[in-house]
Amino acid sequence: MYSRTISPPPESIVRNGTACFGTFSPVPARLDIRGIIAPFAGLPLPSIVTNFRIKSRMKYMFAVGPYIGFVEIFDDKIFGLADVLFWNRDTGKKYFFHRFMTGRRRFIPISTGVSATTSFRRSRYIRISWNRARNRITLTFNMRGNSSYPSVSGHLHASFDNPHLKEFVSVTPAPTTSRCSATWIVSTPSHGCITIKKDKRQPGSTMADSPALSCMVLNRMFYKTHTTRNAACGLGTIDERAVIFRFANTTADAVDSDTYNDNLLTVDGDATLMPPVMITRPFGGNKNWVVQDTESMVDLTFTPISINRRLFHIFFFHTVYDAVYGLFNGFLLTRTGEKIVLKDFPGIVTSNTMRI
Repeated sequence: MYSRTISPPPESIVRNGTACFGTFSPVPARLDIRGIIAPFAGLPLPSIVTNFRIKSRMKYMFAVGPYIGFVEIFDDKIFGLADVLFWNRDTGKKYFFHRFMTGRRRFIPISTGVSATTSFRRSRYIRISWNRARNRITLTFNMRGNSSYPSVSGHLHASFDNPHLKEFVSVTPAPTTSRCSATWIVSTPSHGCITIKKDKRQPGSTMADSPALSCMVLNRMFYKTHTTRNAACGLGTIDERAVIFRFANTTADAVDSDTYNDNLLTVDGDATLMPPVMITRPFGGNKNWVVQDTESMVDLTFTPISINRRLFHIFFFHTVYDAVYGLFNGFLLTRTGEKIVLKDFPGIVTSNTMRI
């Protein structure tokens, strides 16, 4: 059975110009990977140049009531991108909002103790915040609609002391040990509500505060010029047990991905660190996707229901981003050998190609 070692956290992720690789719990106080010496081809470039290649991405995935979706923020240092995307599983209706942000020193913070990332525009307000002292993780968004789109707002909250909350930080080579990727993952039950308001004169449709599932991911990585990332996340219940999983594979995965990766499965808070997987589209993006490993712990197919594609180009930056809501079928094995069978299990897969 596959296993991965969990270690106590280092005082700092980067020590003497070298990253401390591994999977850590409890998590380090800061997700800071600055200070790596000569991360690109061994060239002794100034730190202002190498640190500029560190980009950050934050994603908050959720399933509450009939809704499933995510909020994602990308920090390019010069500018930021923010997306709010979710679906009504009962009707298949999609809600998508995009925000381009400029002129801020840092869009995504590095503290895992207390901080927040926020989009301040009045018509596109997004805030993801966490505070261990106040025992709180919160997502809030308020997106103003127009003649074609309704206004939507949402609020989800979770507690750090929830016994089913699991979190860890994984520091991996990207793909060699001269560069690194650091990922903080929090998988937890939560509560929340979403409001859909089609007309300013109407009060809107608000679901009552309901139990929810959330998976928050914060990543900082030394990006190459071209990077491709595929990710799969499922959130739902099986036999009244909360099941959350998150898998990813990128062109920056560690060469030794059996030892270093950040894949996770939780069943009612019982965590299993999963092996590396391949997420492929053998029949095209609108047909079944395949998520498999070589350890016989992950064997899933994903059937798309709704596809959202975004293309963005500004000067030297270009990205193609596909986000797909659909259903997983297959099985997962926990660390104890329990077989979790998924049948029409809701989830989201994303595929992102980026040139920076």
